[in-house]
Amino acid sequence: MKLNNLRMLSMAPAALASVFVANAVLAQDASNLAQINQYANEGAAMGQVTSVSQLRDVQPTDWAFQALQSLVERYGCIAGYPDGTYRGNRAMTRYEFAAGLNACLDRVNELIASATADLVTQEDLAVLQRLQEEFQAELATLRGRVDALEARTAELEANQFSTTTKLQGQAIFDLGSVFSGDIGGNDVEDEVTLGGRVRLRLKTSFTGKDELRTRLQAGNITSYANRAPSKAQTPPTIPTPATTSS
Repeated sequence: MKLNNLRMLSMAPAALASVFVANAVLAQDASNLAQINQYANEGAAMGQVTSVSQLRDVQPTDWAFQALQSLVERYGCIAGYPDGTYRGNRAMTRYEFAAGLNACLDRVNELIASATADLVTQEDLAVLQRLQEEFQAELATLRGRVDALEARTAELEANQFSTTTKLQGQAIFDLGSVFSGDIGGNDVEDEVTLGGRVRLRLKTSFTGKDELRTRLQAGNITSYANRAPSKAQTPPTIPTPATTSS
């Protein structure tokens, strides 16, 4: 009985050591699992950030840049330079690249619509499809801005003010003199007068079918039609001789 107890006591340290080792392994596994979960959470958070490829510029060495350059040279979709060449010696932003890509897409669509689709190869169509997929966000933003600009331009054209306003002018100067004498029993002294009148006429059309006339006038000459004869200007009345009947 004592021998068995001694054997059990001699085996106890080894059992305890194995328990401690097992606990340490479990603790390490739990730590590793927690670290893996942390990395997974950080990866999910980073997944919400814009991709690096969407933030950087398009370099002349990129395949997309070279593909667009080849399309421009074949179809002449960009004519921004006097010699009509596409100078790929500098990097472009993704929106600048999208503008060039959109021009090439419009050009290819024109060729297809004009029954000259045989000029467009299947390889070029595949390249355009791939470029559209990679620059989908930039193309959507660019087209949205273009649509908004076209709508604004149409509104301005519909409500525009005509710039074809005609201006006409007139200036009148009047120099008059009255000699001394007797009019209607009233003495009139010598008098010299100087008068003037200036008129500006503006003719404006809003739609081409209407006309707005504006006149500005300044002067000290009274219209002759509005002048009332004064007492001094009233000619004397000649009495009519009376007649008698026999």
